[in-house]
Amino acid sequence: CPRCGSAETEELAPFGATACKALWRCRACREPFEHFKCH
Repeated sequence: CPRCGSAETEELAPFGATACKALWRCRACREPFEHFKCH
C-alpha cells in the first residue's frame, strides 16, 4: 500500500481512470489506490 506500506492488498477492478491503471484496496487501512499496470 502506498499509504501505509502494508503488503496486504486486493484488486477491486482491472481498470481505473485509464486503461493503464488498476484499482486496488489495502486490507490493512482499507484505502483504495490506483496501480500502474506493467505491459
